[in-house]
Amino acid sequence: MGVAHNVNIDRRVRAKEFMILLSIGRTKFYRMIKKGEIPQPIRVSEKEVFWHESSVKKVVEKHK
Repeated sequence: MGVAHNVNIDRRVRAKEFMILLSIGRTKFYRMIKKGEIPQPIRVSEKEVFWHESSVKKVVEKHK
């Protein structure tokens, strides 16, 4: 029973917050996505994208 509850715990992180966590600006952030250093975001709509917190943590730890 407890297992199913863990599925949706992965919080959505927006680009702005991701940049703050990495302490980088917009240009460098999008360059890192292009280079594959940051995974492609999950697209909700044309303008709305996010990353799961678990993948954000991996990127932040790698770039510390």
